[in-house]
Parts: sequence; C-alpha cells; structure tokens
Amino acid sequence: MDSSRRITLPLILLLMITFLSCASKPEEQIQLAQKAMDQAKEQYAQEFAPTDWKNAVQAWEDAQGLIARESYGEARSLLLRAKSRFEKARDIAKGRRDELFKEIQGIQKAIDIRYRGVKANLETGKLSTKAKKSLEDACKDIDSAIEKLNAEVASGDYTPAKFTAQKTLRAVYEAEKELQGGKK
Repeated sequence: MDSSRRITLPLILLLMITFLSCASKPEEQIQLAQKAMDQAKEQYAQEFAPTDWKNAVQAWEDAQGLIARESYGEARSLLLRAKSRFEKARDIAKGRRDELFKEIQGIQKAIDIRYRGVKANLETGKLSTKAKKSLEDACKDIDSAIEKLNAEVASGDYTPAKFTAQKTLRAVYEAEKELQGGKK
C-alpha cells in the first residue's frame, strides 16, 4: 500500500497541475496572437497577403469562440496557429510592400528627371502665350500631385501612391508633348 501511495500521490498532483494549467484562460497566448495581428495590420496584410490574413483571422475567431465557451486547451492551440499565420501574413505583406515602394521610388525618379526638363524648357523655351499659360497650369497640377504622392508615401499608403505616381508621370508626359507642340 505504501508504494502505491507514493506513485499515486505524485500522479494525482501532476494531473491536477495539468488540469489547472488547461483550465485557466490563455492570456499570454492571446496577447502574443494579438501582437502578431497588430504587426500584420501595420504591414497592410489584409491588402498584400489576403489569403494568409483570412486564414489567421479565422483561427483567431475560432479561438475566441472556444475561449467564450471556456475550452481553453483547444483555444491555446488555435491561438498559436493564429499567431503563426499572422506572422506569415505580416512577412509576406512586408515583402510585397517593399517591392511596391521600390517601384514607386523608380516612378518618382522618372517624374523628377522629366519634370525638371519640362520646367527648364518652360522657362527658356520660346512658347506662344497660350501654350505657356497652359503649361504653367499643368505645372501647378503636377506640383500638387507630387505633394499628394509624397504624403501618401510618407504615410505608407503605397497602393494609392502607385496610382498617384502613374497619374503624375502621365501628366508630365502630356506636358512634354504640349511643350513640343507649343514651340514657336
């Protein structure tokens, strides 16, 4: 009997500890998954890694449902899954955003070079009064578009920034064409 008590008592204690650890709300896992979700949001994972984001959100929501039913053991594994999926979505989104940022920088460089040429020709070129007025108006529009582009890039809104960059480059192209056609 004595030896059976020695084995049974530690076994019961081990089972109680295991039960109690599963019975408590997984606060740490919730916080880690929430942090991973916030980091993924910062990288616009919803936009740049939509499938991975959706899978992570599904795991998060399933875990929240289990927590509400106090099924903490199952919720722990889903929270770990959500965390890893949010991290994956974050990493994918960051890579895609970095690529988009480089593309925007290239377009900005082209805008700067070509727009400088337009402005130089506007100041030194012999243009009709009508053409000069039209180009000055176009330059005002281009200047405001460049400001908008810089603000979008600074705030990390790369998708609208790419659209603005392309639109601005097109406006510079149109100004170049108008400059060529308006010379005396």
